[in-house]
Amino acid sequence: MDGQNYNNETSQEQQNFYQDNTSSMSYYAPVNEDVPHNANGLQIGGLVLGILSIVFICCYGYPSVIFGGIGLILSIVGNKKGKHGIGTAGFICSIIGLVLGIISAIYYTMYIAALFQMMQTGDFNIYDLYRF
Repeated sequence: MDGQNYNNETSQEQQNFYQDNTSSMSYYAPVNEDVPHNANGLQIGGLVLGILSIVFICCYGYPSVIFGGIGLILSIVGNKKGKHGIGTAGFICSIIGLVLGIISAIYYTMYIAALFQMMQTGDFNIYDLYRF
């Protein structure tokens, strides 16, 4: 600190007590690969739409089918340009969202059609839903 030496030692008498373990190690240069390590925009878009397709399964399945289909296409095209983990995750999320969205859409369509059928035949009373 400020060039003051509290032990009355000169700078030549001070010793370095740290051990140098790097003197015997050889230098390894990083491997130069021509493959880019970045995911392209199509893969990221496929992943985002795949996640959205899973999230929107509860909305009668129709948005999930749309997002899953577009996400699947983007992931496939993005993986053709360069296969990375993000593209694969987008592909898998899009397939899961698409399949579950189709199942959800079929279920809700059949449920709503059955409700309309019951309303037309007179078998349906809205107050029956709230009876305990």
